[in-house]
Amino acid sequence: MIEGIEAAYYRLPLPLSGDAGHGQIDAEELVTVALRADGLVGHGYAYTIGRGGRAVLALIEHDLAPLLVGQDAADVEALWETMWRRLLFVGRGGLASFAIAAVDIALWDVRGLRQGQPLYALLGGSPRLIPAYGSGVDLPKPLPELLGQVEGFLRRGFPGVKVKVGRPDAAEDEARVGAVRRLIGDRVDLMVDANMAWTVDQALERGRRLEGAGLYWLEEPTAPEDVAGHARLATTLSLPIAVGESLHAPSEFRRYVEEGAVDIVQIDPITNGGITASLQALALADAAGLPTSSHYADELSAHLLCASRRPVYLEKHAFALDPYLEAPQEVVDGHVRPTQTPGTGLRFAARALAPYRG
Repeated sequence: MIEGIEAAYYRLPLPLSGDAGHGQIDAEELVTVALRADGLVGHGYAYTIGRGGRAVLALIEHDLAPLLVGQDAADVEALWETMWRRLLFVGRGGLASFAIAAVDIALWDVRGLRQGQPLYALLGGSPRLIPAYGSGVDLPKPLPELLGQVEGFLRRGFPGVKVKVGRPDAAEDEARVGAVRRLIGDRVDLMVDANMAWTVDQALERGRRLEGAGLYWLEEPTAPEDVAGHARLATTLSLPIAVGESLHAPSEFRRYVEEGAVDIVQIDPITNGGITASLQALALADAAGLPTSSHYADELSAHLLCASRRPVYLEKHAFALDPYLEAPQEVVDGHVRPTQTPGTGLRFAARALAPYRG
């Protein structure tokens, strides 16, 4: 039985960064959850890029915690459905998905602790090495700084790197991507991310100008609600289209897959609405024979990708939570493994977080 759910809010400073869709970013909001059930404590979290975090906290404290206290923690999937339906009128995505995710992750953690199994095993997966790629939020960086960042990725042995595109002048994007390609050579994969900044017509023009760079994928070229637009891009451009971080419900993934609007499915167990929701997205990708990758939530995503048939990459993000974790994820020769301890293996370091509590 769920005995209590406590949530906390933190505002974590970031070096000034930015991209074409979100603008300047100088802080990450972190909302943590500790869920007590049957003598166990499961841990979960949600994050934002500096906006909306207090609303996520309020949804957990005022709506989800009172709803779940006293319920059986064992049936995680049914509890996800209960949360989803209770917030349906104001939800079906957005802030509601972030709040549900934080609680859902804690419930999966409790399930793992109770059964003595790591998350990947609960999901039906097997432990494996997963290639990781280095990822920066680097659109404002001058070219020398961008190349310095990429050199750092290469020193860590990443077999792939990702940079932002979407500068006002398309020629600048071409020059920056070309410079990165020359730096990394042909043996390292190169991805680009437009962060939803373009119209479909702009994405077609920009995509064609970037096709010669041998890109592994073009990520979020246009607005996530425009499924038909993404389908047009996927069928017209030679670049694989990757989406998923801005999809906040399994139904949104279903539309993308069914309409041929995605070539590489990316999961994020926070933005998608939890581990339960991301697992459904992976099942859709598997059924369609699509490769999968991840966005952020590195530690959780390693477990989830182990439950996928065709995982190609895990994102190692510039805004990693490593300074605030008891045991940060290890990268060895550009690859990661899921943790082996029961549950998610994710624990925050209270002392490191304490100065940033809001």
